[in-house]
Amino acid sequence: MTRPLSILWLALVGFAALCLLPIQPASAASRYGVVTIDLRPEVGVEVPTHLCVVSEAAGPRTRETMAALVEARGGAAPGQLRLRPKSWGGAAAASACEGPDGACAPAVSLPAGIAAADLHVACTADALLPEDTASSEPRALVLMLEHLEGSPPRIESIKLAGGVATVGVQSNLAQVEVTARSLGGHYLAQGRSQRAEAARGENRLIVLPLQPRCRWTEALLPHRPLRAADRGHLDVRISGARVDAERCVGPLWGTRTLKVLLPRVAPGSTGALELSVAEATSGQPPARFGARWDGPWPTRALALHATQISFVWRRPACVVASDMCPRAQLESGITCAAQSAADGCHYLCPGQPAGDEATAIEPPLTVHFEKDDPSQRWSETLTRVGQPLSSYVPGDPVYLHADTRDWATKVPGARIEEIAIYGVDGSVRKFPVHDEGALAIPIPRPSCEPLRFRIIGDRSYREGLAPIRDGALQLGKPEKTARVMTFNITLLQGGTWAVPQGAPDTFQTPVYFLGLLQIAANFRPRNPKYARIAGELRLGGTIGQWGYFGFETLTDDPRRVDEKIAWLRFLVEPALVVDIIHPVALSAGLGIGWSWPLSVANTAKTLRFAPVLAPSLDARFTIRKWLAFVVQGRLFLGERTLATIPEGTQATRHELTTISWTGLYGLQFSF
Repeated sequence: MTRPLSILWLALVGFAALCLLPIQPASAASRYGVVTIDLRPEVGVEVPTHLCVVSEAAGPRTRETMAALVEARGGAAPGQLRLRPKSWGGAAAASACEGPDGACAPAVSLPAGIAAADLHVACTADALLPEDTASSEPRALVLMLEHLEGSPPRIESIKLAGGVATVGVQSNLAQVEVTARSLGGHYLAQGRSQRAEAARGENRLIVLPLQPRCRWTEALLPHRPLRAADRGHLDVRISGARVDAERCVGPLWGTRTLKVLLPRVAPGSTGALELSVAEATSGQPPARFGARWDGPWPTRALALHATQISFVWRRPACVVASDMCPRAQLESGITCAAQSAADGCHYLCPGQPAGDEATAIEPPLTVHFEKDDPSQRWSETLTRVGQPLSSYVPGDPVYLHADTRDWATKVPGARIEEIAIYGVDGSVRKFPVHDEGALAIPIPRPSCEPLRFRIIGDRSYREGLAPIRDGALQLGKPEKTARVMTFNITLLQGGTWAVPQGAPDTFQTPVYFLGLLQIAANFRPRNPKYARIAGELRLGGTIGQWGYFGFETLTDDPRRVDEKIAWLRFLVEPALVVDIIHPVALSAGLGIGWSWPLSVANTAKTLRFAPVLAPSLDARFTIRKWLAFVVQGRLFLGERTLATIPEGTQATRHELTTISWTGLYGLQFSF
């Protein structure tokens, strides 16, 4: 009886043990659960490299508070904090790109009413990434786990592998609803939590969509490859805000492709990327390229279009002023701004960034140039940004400026009227000199060869050679080519009243015909101050008549000369000429010479080689530059008239001093 009871007792104990064995694991499982979180970025594969899990409850794994991982952001609202590099196990990243206005800097948004010291956190890195890779390109996510009902979860373990986070919590996941949401980091904070779904057993799965704050995006330049040396000449703007090209632009490998860190754009909004590349050596304004996309991200690599292009126009040598830049306009109507430089004119089209109104500018395109004084237009094709252009009024004459503002053009006797330009083909073109003092002289093509010229005016000028510099014909001072000495021939005719001094009252004053011929050398100063005054040295004389009072008219009353014979005078005459006002000039001279009868047979009737002093005063009226009408008054002093004068019953021969009052008129030829 005892043995059966023992067997029954053992059977009851064994059954009780078998019943109790499954109860202990089930009780332990109810106190521990695993939450698997599938981290899914909305675009690309930029899954987090570091994960920080936050809970309001302290746990075996969450041994520090959020206060150790965040710091205040200047000007940010309460609860908006900056995530320290400690969260991903790195030092302060001096080379990290923070994007426009800090949009790419890792930031945390705390739940309302909760301080950083009230949150407990544990961080880990992606187990599938090498440690150096995770630290050099960190993408940290701050994740908050919550229970929809019940006390906050206590974190026992966390693991991150390839975008999947596994979090062990001290919670009965069969009895509580677990949720997760992003508090920030390199991803945007979420105001709404994601609920868990049932997984194997009591575990839970949460699919958490992530919105990266920024992501690297490829951009393609239309034509220009970028090298590492170009980085310092890049100007990058995102939505109008400038970013650091050293940090926010990826490696440059000498291709047209580059990577730029772009911030997320809110759906329904438009993002913009602008990039300008300054030439390192040319000094010309940088070209600007841009692209736009609808948020949140570009769907493909950004194809950058030129929105502001630059090019240089090389001035042709000599024929264009060193500071002259013609106006330029693209065929699309975009106006270009010009900046003069030593190597030419640097253009930027348009002159100012157009911002949201920018339009794509795609070479090849036609550039229209226009200049003034005189107005000329021409066009040239631009095949690439930065291309040097060099055409200048093709097919049209090239105009040179000649500055005559400093010329004294109104001096009587030295007036300047025209400039004659001699072409290589023998042609002569004349240009009037205006009071404005600016001449536009056309030449058939751009050339640095000097031009032959001659000034035309009252006086005579030599031919000169004018160099071409800075678009101007360097004529110099006109007096430099003025001829100091010219010549003229004067032909006059008239009459003379030969008044014998001391003659009896019965003597009639004889009137003689007179012709004058003189060749003169004219000396006019080059200096415009004195150019209206000229000196002359005249050489010539007169041919006319002379008479005597002999026996044949001894008894006549009035008594006339017996005979008029041919009479010569030779004169050397210095004179002074003053131009009063065009076309009138006055001249005064003093002739010295001799007079004698043309025939030797008449020597007995007159004196031979009588010395003569002949002052003169004349007025000249210019008809042509080479021709003038002359009216002259002249005295002949020193000549004598032979006269037989009765004295009682005898007649005595006398030599009467004679003053000849002469009036002449005629022409003067200059050469």
